[in-house]
Amino acid sequence: MSTYSAVSVRGRRYLVIGVTLTVAAAALIATMSRTNASAATADEVALHCRDGSALLEKCDFIQKSAVATNGDSFRVSEVQNNCDGTVPDPFSLAISVRSATEVKVDTRQFFQLSGTPSFPGVFDGTASTVSEKVKITGFREEIATTVTIKADVEPGKRGAIYFRPEVMESTGFLQATYKEAESDGTKVFFFPERDADTVLVRFPLANDGGDPKGFYWIRSVECVSNSLLQVPDFDTANFDELTGFGVTDTPVSVG
Repeated sequence: MSTYSAVSVRGRRYLVIGVTLTVAAAALIATMSRTNASAATADEVALHCRDGSALLEKCDFIQKSAVATNGDSFRVSEVQNNCDGTVPDPFSLAISVRSATEVKVDTRQFFQLSGTPSFPGVFDGTASTVSEKVKITGFREEIATTVTIKADVEPGKRGAIYFRPEVMESTGFLQATYKEAESDGTKVFFFPERDADTVLVRFPLANDGGDPKGFYWIRSVECVSNSLLQVPDFDTANFDELTGFGVTDTPVSVG
């Protein structure tokens, strides 16, 4: 979710943008009731870990692998129009970015962890381990940093700034240890299963200055009626993925 406010700075538009580097996900699984640890199903494990159930002694994310990769691309500014102009229209963006850890436990979208009570403590150990190897700021916290971007909208076009974050993506599974054991002494259950690598966690990477690490560009399109609506996935497509639809993506620098 992004919020915008605009003030005039030396005759140029100056947009202050609040950006969350995550997407909201649907509810993970249906609500279920439970009174003891007997025969915990995988779905129950995920639910109890998500909610920090009192039935649990602890819930851990067991990492199988980790790799630096790209997160999901998204728009970080309002659309700027230069439809009637004859020269490039420059603008400056001050982008306040809040980075957050995300998790995907099923086949749906990534679920934002920062600022929510979901999965309390489950990924903290992994985050600490990952941060020892790669500089990471802001995970599981509401910390904002601001970067400034300058760009031009060419005459006869409209455009907006996009960002593709770099993340450390860990794969693994959830391991839940219940306070009460089954009759055979079993206290540990898994989601989706032991040694799986389908639970995905994304930790945002940062540059030395603390700003989110990633790639910015301006996406431009000709000023025609409903030009944005004619292009599929206009606000989520990666850099250069929409070239065949008359869209121009041009890298922009920060600072």
